[in-house]
Amino acid sequence: MQPIKILVTEDEILIAREIEMALQDLGYSVVGLVSDGEAALAKVAETKPDLVLMDIVIQGEQDGIETAQRIRNQFQIPVIFLTAYADADTLQRAKVTEPFGYVLKPFQPQELNIAIQVALVRHNTEQFKLAMLRNSITLSLPHEINTPLHGLLGFTDLLLRYYDSMSKTEVLETLQCMRTSVVGLERICQNFLLHAKLEVLASRPQTLKNLRQGEACLTQDVIPSCAEKQASLFKRQADLSLDLADFAVPMSEVYFRKILEELLNNAFKFSEPGSLVSVKTELQEQTFCLAITDQGIGMTADQIALIGAYMQFERAQLEQQGVGLGLALVKRMVELHYGTLTITSAIEEQTTVVVQLPIPEIHSAHSAFSAMSNPLISHPLVSPIEESSESDFLA
Repeated sequence: MQPIKILVTEDEILIAREIEMALQDLGYSVVGLVSDGEAALAKVAETKPDLVLMDIVIQGEQDGIETAQRIRNQFQIPVIFLTAYADADTLQRAKVTEPFGYVLKPFQPQELNIAIQVALVRHNTEQFKLAMLRNSITLSLPHEINTPLHGLLGFTDLLLRYYDSMSKTEVLETLQCMRTSVVGLERICQNFLLHAKLEVLASRPQTLKNLRQGEACLTQDVIPSCAEKQASLFKRQADLSLDLADFAVPMSEVYFRKILEELLNNAFKFSEPGSLVSVKTELQEQTFCLAITDQGIGMTADQIALIGAYMQFERAQLEQQGVGLGLALVKRMVELHYGTLTITSAIEEQTTVVVQLPIPEIHSAHSAFSAMSNPLISHPLVSPIEESSESDFLA
């Protein structure tokens, strides 16, 4: 078994040598000792270490924090900070780079060893999750895209062959069907991208913390318009029932609206016209509860159990239900905000989906919104994980 390779970035040569000796005594392979950020980046590219030990105060134009950020973005290699600086400002700057460890000088070899082992376990776990995500998307995406794509191609062929003999009404109906296929295709692509971004977001503690402490939304500003839009798409405005109270939910409007769209779309899609789709909100012991109920085809216990493990849905289930990824997205978004998703269903009778989100304290909706708002995250479907290195793994 090859020893773990470690690069040491430290501009005090005597300290660097001491660290090197300690690492070698612990059984690690030291691939280099460098004293500045540019040299560290060059050495990382050359040696591909398993981990980098980084002093914060180093020689050169960029300090250890900036260098660590570049290493993470360009190489996805874990970094542990070694430093004598523990002031609040330094710690805050270091936290933004989401390091895999932070060890204060002077330290004992065993302290360093524990930090290295914990960092490697965390890094390997993240890489495993990303590999599973790649596999899930690779297996599922072709089938998901082909369904609306085949519809689009079919309607296109119809127009090309029979356009001259079709009435204006028939042409318009065909174009409307084509648009429906395009909209479905767009939604699938957006959902897969969001699925990937949520998994990356879940692996980045600092960004996730910022998201949870970010803006809130008022339910009364979102639920009625979103519910009416989904009912209108299915021409079922008369089937919609709303029983709403106004709360400030600790989640951005973009995420909350996405959750509503997915749940309501499923409720209307898998129930018959003329049957009721109800939306209810209430507060239960400092927990916001959203319940959406339909009188549709229902879900089996096995299908409910597979939500959140999208790659395990069978082809037949996807063709029948078409809800695998949408519900998995809802579940993930809710869990990232410390909430829960509960589904109770009886086949050919009724399905109720309940979203529960803890809220810090109850004021009037508007005062709670003012206290919880934060402009740092204005578009959470995109902005929390915009760094190119974290999204490029899908390429």
